[in-house]
Formats: sequence, structure tokens, C-alpha cells
Amino acid sequence: MKRPTGWLWLIVVSAAVGMAATVIQLIERVQLATNPETSLLCDINATLSCGTVLEAWQSSVFGPIPNAAIGLTVFTVMLTAALGVLLGSTLAVRAWGVLAFFAAFMAAFTVWFLYQTTFSIRAVCLYCLAIGTAVVLINAAWWRVAAASGWLAGPGRFRATAGRWVAGGSDLLLWAGLWFAVAAMMVIGFN
Repeated sequence: MKRPTGWLWLIVVSAAVGMAATVIQLIERVQLATNPETSLLCDINATLSCGTVLEAWQSSVFGPIPNAAIGLTVFTVMLTAALGVLLGSTLAVRAWGVLAFFAAFMAAFTVWFLYQTTFSIRAVCLYCLAIGTAVVLINAAWWRVAAASGWLAGPGRFRATAGRWVAGGSDLLLWAGLWFAVAAMMVIGFN
């Protein structure tokens, strides 16, 4: 198998950016918890306000665990897997399935969360936008890597359909279209 190194490096860089943004979010969340009057780095105005977003229930959907902590975990797993493949490791079929699930889950969760920030919270966190962009790039690259590895050639209708989408380039249109739709939703929501 020829390793798609460009796509793997895109995952590595995107995961590293996502990890950095989630770490900053976690630090700012702790600052906000210890001093509710603190001014956060990305509190620019009423619309661009990380503090408003971090104080909303949507930023801790899974109870006391902040979304950023879950994102940090998933970004770490994606980074580790991509580096492993870059260094010559071969992933088990189940590992591909788990990684595909987490990539897709993060994409769906990101769209939901940005919808919430736009229409319920009415503020945007710049770190969330960086994280969302990293998630979309990881998804676009991960499906390309999965196709190159042969995982999409396995049994099942889902894999066959995804393989055809990747082979035809439709997957990249899907991810670009998704991010364009999210951007359009946010522009409409804040106007």
C-alpha cells in the first residue's frame, strides 16, 4: 500500500491545531470558573465571546466533562493513529471502524454545537471555529487515508458507497459543502 503521506500530515497538523485550541479553551474555562469576572483572550465583543459560549450548558453536554476535554481526547487519538500509519503501522480493521466513527461523530457534534452557538447562545467562540475547521479537515483526510489503506474496499454497503465517493472526489465536495453550509448558517444567524 502506498501511504497517502500528504493526507496523513493534514490529519497530524489539524489534530495538533485542534489540540492546541482545546487546551486553550480548557485553560480559559478554569480561569472563568475561578474568576467569573475575568476577561478571556477571545472575548472581543458580544458576538465573538468565548466566555458566553463556555458558560452555556452546551459547552458541557456530557455533564461535568467539558466538550473541550472530549475533543482533546479525540484529537489525540487521531494524531496518534495518523503518526502510527505515517511511521509504517498497519491498523486493524476494527481500528479503522472506530476511527471513522469518532471522526464522523466529531463532525456531527461540531455542526450541532455551532448551530447552538449561533441560534441559542448567540455568540461564537473563535477557538470553536478553529476546532470545527480541524474536525472537517481530519474527516476529509481520514476518508482518503481509509480508501488508500483498503479499508473502504471491505464488505458492506456503507464502505462500498464511501469508497465510490472517495474515488470520484465527491467526498471532498461533501466536506467543503458542509463547512460552507455551516458558515452560511452562522452568517444568516448573526444577521
